[in-house]
Amino acid sequence: MASSMKSNIALSLSYTRDPAAKVRELCNHASQVEAEPAVPARRYLRSGLEMLRMAKVYKDEGEYESAFILYMKFITLFVEKLPKHPGYKDAPQNEVANIRQKVKQVFPVAEELKGKLTVRYTEIENKRQEEERKKAEEIAKEQEKFRLEEEIRRKEEEERSRKLREQSEELWLKEQEEKFRQLQEREKEKQKDKDRRDPNILIDDLGDNRPSSGLNNEKGRVPSGSLSFVPNDLRQGQRPKLEKNLSQDYTPHIQDRPEIDRSTKPLVDQFASTTNYGGNKYGLKDVVVPRDIVIKFMNIAEQNTRKNVETCGILSGKMERGAFFITHVLVPKQTGTPDSCNAENEEDLFEFQDSNDLLSLGWIHTHPTQTAFLSSVDLHTQYPYQQLMPEAIAIVVSPKFNETGVFMLTPDIGLPEVAKCSKRGHHEHTKHPPVFETCSHARFVDDKNIVLVDLRTK
Repeated sequence: MASSMKSNIALSLSYTRDPAAKVRELCNHASQVEAEPAVPARRYLRSGLEMLRMAKVYKDEGEYESAFILYMKFITLFVEKLPKHPGYKDAPQNEVANIRQKVKQVFPVAEELKGKLTVRYTEIENKRQEEERKKAEEIAKEQEKFRLEEEIRRKEEEERSRKLREQSEELWLKEQEEKFRQLQEREKEKQKDKDRRDPNILIDDLGDNRPSSGLNNEKGRVPSGSLSFVPNDLRQGQRPKLEKNLSQDYTPHIQDRPEIDRSTKPLVDQFASTTNYGGNKYGLKDVVVPRDIVIKFMNIAEQNTRKNVETCGILSGKMERGAFFITHVLVPKQTGTPDSCNAENEEDLFEFQDSNDLLSLGWIHTHPTQTAFLSSVDLHTQYPYQQLMPEAIAIVVSPKFNETGVFMLTPDIGLPEVAKCSKRGHHEHTKHPPVFETCSHARFVDDKNIVLVDLRTK
């Protein structure tokens, strides 16, 4: 679908890394153009010249993607699709010959753009890879820094734990030694009390006051090591074995830091399409509409409005700074009814556009007896405009109800439905979901320089 094509280009290209594949993707988008049997073949021949004019504007502004797509679209349409159109054989042969000549001229231009785009995409890919490499190095450095910090933190914690453990062990040992000393003191006191109470105490030759039982010892002495309950490891000067981790009693709880796997941090794809699209939901370029256009067009249509006859005009302009600016309203010779309007002598219209290097940006018409909306006839009128240029708009002015609407066919429903519809006159189209909607890319500005050209008097 033509109007959804632009919004899909940047998305599809963002997933493609190979420069040659990107160019092929653009060619695939261009090949989606169709020559609908319901649209006269002559209309396509006329539109082809405008496609070339618009492609040149894109090329001059450096929007090579948009220019390449239009040139490839032109080639596909007039080499492959239009010759199969049922009305192609009846089209003016001079116009057909002119288009064929244009096709020959377009081939080298498209090839030139293909080369420029390949170079651009290669540079973008090389830059992306370089940035990706730098990011990978930065991540590796961050991971190494984090690892070193964690190693230092771990060693510091181990050192703190070791010191706390040693302190706790020393404290425990001192406590045990103190307890042992106190036990010895108490035993000595008990022994003294016992000696004082026992009348059979024997005193040895050296005057030793140690008690003796007279039974277990040759000299009747009590062995000096009679405190048999003292642990052997303490008597031998060994450090006691701890039955539990004493650091749990003295070491404060330190919560471990969460492990961060920085290797999983995604690398952001830095590639961005060079095509400049607007911020609306379909990614279309803005169409800048002078606010004064409605008043001036109502004035020029006033005579028909009094007769309840529709009046139509062609919105023309130029592209500057990535947006379309409506500068002219061309009012062709026409016939009208209360609910329809048909342009005549379109040669005058195309001649004026060619001589002033103007693009067709849509159309404007009145509804003298109805509200502002797109009728089924209006839908079919809008289709070729929007098929050629996705940004093309339809302005509907309702003087009776004091309404003005700016509409477009919906890309997903309206464009394909109208393309397949072969009915003429007023007929039913899908209402839910709607086949048309208010344009989100049309922007009104205060500008009184709009030019109205009334070709009816020519």
